[in-house]
Amino acid sequence: MPKLKHKRQECIGCCLCAETAPTYFYMDDEGLAQLHDFRQEGVFQVVEAFEMDRSELEEAVRGCPVNIISLT
Repeated sequence: MPKLKHKRQECIGCCLCAETAPTYFYMDDEGLAQLHDFRQEGVFQVVEAFEMDRSELEEAVRGCPVNIISLT
């Protein structure tokens, strides 16, 4: 299973990830992206992703203007 990581404290609130992969991301009350049901690992929010969602998650990774999303 791919691991999706997001560094929320560096988010600028562009919404691209939440629009591209709403199953994984949402915009919180502060206007910043968050992962649904994440666990905290240091500075990262982390979730296990489904392989079938890889293409939309890769699009979110590529489109993030501040490069704070990774998929491994």
